[in-house]
Formats: sequence, C-alpha cells, structure tokens
Amino acid sequence: MPPTARKRKRKAPSSSSSRRTRSVSRLDFRSAADGAWYGARVAVQGGALRVMYEEFPEEQDEWYHPAALAAVSSPSRHGVVAALRARFRVASPPLDDARCRDLRPGAPLCVSCPLDAGLLKFYDAVLESVLPAAHGTVDGEERCACRFAVRWTEGPRAGSREEVGVERVCCVQSSPVQDPVLNEFLDGLTRLLGSGSGAGATASQETSAVAAAEGGGVPGDAPPGFHRKFGART
Repeated sequence: MPPTARKRKRKAPSSSSSRRTRSVSRLDFRSAADGAWYGARVAVQGGALRVMYEEFPEEQDEWYHPAALAAVSSPSRHGVVAALRARFRVASPPLDDARCRDLRPGAPLCVSCPLDAGLLKFYDAVLESVLPAAHGTVDGEERCACRFAVRWTEGPRAGSREEVGVERVCCVQSSPVQDPVLNEFLDGLTRLLGSGSGAGATASQETSAVAAAEGGGVPGDAPPGFHRKFGART
C-alpha cells in the first residue's frame, strides 16, 4: 500500500563509522521486487551501497554489501556487477507538452501503469505512433492533447498496447550513468570480485545473485510508484 505520509530521511550520525558519500544526482532504479522504475539516490555508507527511494520512508531503502556480493557462488558472481549496474539509469524526464512531436516511432519510454488498489507504477514501453491533436493553453502554459500509442515491454501488461496521454509519459535517456558515487562503488566491486562482464551467467542467475546479496531489500509491498509528473490537471 502507498505510504499515507512522506517521511523525511533521518540524517546519519556524525561519527566516522557512519560517514557516507552521498550522490547528488537523481537516478532511475528498477526494483527487484516488482520490476518497476523508481526515482532514487545512492550513498556509500559503511562500505555498502545504499539505494534510497525518493519520497518513501528510509525503511524501504535497499542495501548492497560487497562481502555478501562476493560470497555469491560461481558462475552467478561473474555477472553480479553487470546485473546491479543494469538496474540503474539516467533519470527519465516527463515528456514536455511542447515537445511531443519530437518523438518518433520506436522511441523508448517509461510510462505510468495504473494497477489495482489505486497503485501507480512505471514500466518501460516503446512508442508505436503519435495521434496528434490541437494543443490547448492552461494558466498560460501549453498543454498537449495528443495521444500516444505504446506497446509495453515490461511489467504486468508486457506485450499489450495502450493509448496514453502526455501526463503518463517519461522519456528514457540513452546517455550512460555518470554518477560518481555509484560508479566508484561498482568499479570497486568489480575489482573485489575479480570478474569481467559476466560470461557464463544467465540473466536470471545474475538477478538472483543480486537479490540474494541484498542486506535488507524492498519488502513485498514495495513503493507504489516513483515521481508523479504534473500533479492533478484541471
């Protein structure tokens, strides 16, 4: 269930044992619990990677401990870094109302998916076509009225098609993640494991290896969705 109140994350104690390096950039992170994308920031605390979901209680943070990851048996351990890295990407910005015609068929999107019990989660989809419509103006701002035919590639509706409005669409960025905190942790983990890109491990083995090495991951009732776009539209 979605949290009923937003809870500010507590500041870490100032002792040296809890000192952490924290990322200032926002990333998209795919939860292992539901396969949905969430806004997150990362920190290295006590030598472990801490993934902090935006706007959700710190109890739902995920932890990745190098020692636990290193203890994963072969061949799964050889792909554990690649599997963890693949769960991060550059933040996907909401589609700007004035830029809808910049999209081309085949563009990768991250689209909100309404689920039962009022949950809203974001999953990847591919744009198939834009159904243009005249734009309007609300409070002096252009508002897109176009519809976007998308095909879900992930999530509970994978393989199906749907027409959605601009308020549900985010644009997946192709640029690589440049977050120094995350990259430094993953590079160090690569050296610790003494592995390359994961030859010999299947995708399911890699995912299982990462999940097994989490030090307290997201519970079964994972956060219902990452950022909301524009709020309620009138």
